[in-house]
This record gives sequence, C-alpha cells and structure tokens, in this order.
Amino acid sequence: MQLITSLDIRNSEYLSKDRLISYHHQLRLIFSLGNQVKNVLEIGIFNSLLTDILKNNGYNVTTADVDPNLKPEMILDLTTDFSLPKDKFDAIVLFQVLEHFPYEQSEEALKKLAEATKKFLVISIPYCTQYLSFQIKSSFSGRPRYLLLSVPKFWSTKPVCDEHYWEMGLKGYPKKRILNSVANAGLTVKQEFIDPSYPYHYFLVLEKTNNI
Repeated sequence: MQLITSLDIRNSEYLSKDRLISYHHQLRLIFSLGNQVKNVLEIGIFNSLLTDILKNNGYNVTTADVDPNLKPEMILDLTTDFSLPKDKFDAIVLFQVLEHFPYEQSEEALKKLAEATKKFLVISIPYCTQYLSFQIKSSFSGRPRYLLLSVPKFWSTKPVCDEHYWEMGLKGYPKKRILNSVANAGLTVKQEFIDPSYPYHYFLVLEKTNNI
C-alpha cells in the first residue's frame, strides 16, 4: 500500500468540489447519530478538516493512520493483526480507506473494527458505475431534485483509481458481496447513502450487533 504522502498531491487539488461534497456527508452522517456518539476514532487522514470540525462541535476525536508523516495520534496498519481498545470509541469512521488493500484483508479489518467499536462504524467505499445524473433546482422549489441513472461496471476489473485494489460494482465485487462482508463482520446497515451529484462515494452507517 502506497503512503499518501509519497504521492504528489497538493491540498488545493485534493479538496476538489466533489471531495468537499463527501466531507459534507461524512459530517452529516456522524451528526445524525446524535448523543450516542461522543468519542470518535478517525482512521485514514490526509488533513485535519474532518477532525477539526468534529472537535469544534464537541466530539472527542482520535486520529489513526499508517503514514507517520501525517502525524496521527495512533500509527495503525489495517493490513496487520492489529488491535484496538474495545468499547473506547462510540464510532469508528474511515472514508475511502478499505479499497487500498486486497479485499480479503479489508474483510479482516472490518471484523476487527466491528469488535473494537462500541456502537457504530461509518465508512465510505468507491462505487464504480456508469451513470447519468440530472439536477433540477429553482428559486421556488428550495432543495434541488435529482434523477440518477446508474449501472455498475460489472464487465470491468479496472478501478477508477490506480491505488485501489477493488471497487464496489466491478466484476467480482457486486454490492451483495460487500453487504455480506458487513453482515459476516457482525454489523447491520443502519443507513446507506449515495449523493446523485457524486455517486462514486458510497456511504454506510453500520451498527454493531449485540453478539460481538
């Protein structure tokens, strides 16, 4: 797995309009969990944007990453036999992380994270589709209305991003397989969401079942 700081990425390029849409939904979904969540572990960081906003809204946030150059509070490699303190974090959040290593390792990491979290796991993963999205917005309607037509690229094995080992929707990785992995990890889907204006990021709010 290539460290993000080894790539030539400027913050101004990384914080594109589409990615800022994803930041909005990351925050919105965490906020939607209300008073059940106070202590958060954020895994996979590039900047402090999400952490800073959460802290400014009264959350206790611990950061973790495999890349020491990002100065996380915890060095964590999800591809190893890692361990985390159980029931310390009300929610563990990781966005666009699991696809950066082989799927079998992603499944194992998901199981360990499910064991560690006190209640929730909030994730996003890439969803590779061919899509057509329409937005209708006027001064009379208030919120915009969307129409999204999408077809998973089940005939292809090539992820959109070269750093990804897999993406949902590609051949061998249908949505059903990902949801089976979620269930096998002892998690239930509380919310699932896709923004029609940027359907590449697929969000899941997962709740820990009582038997793990």
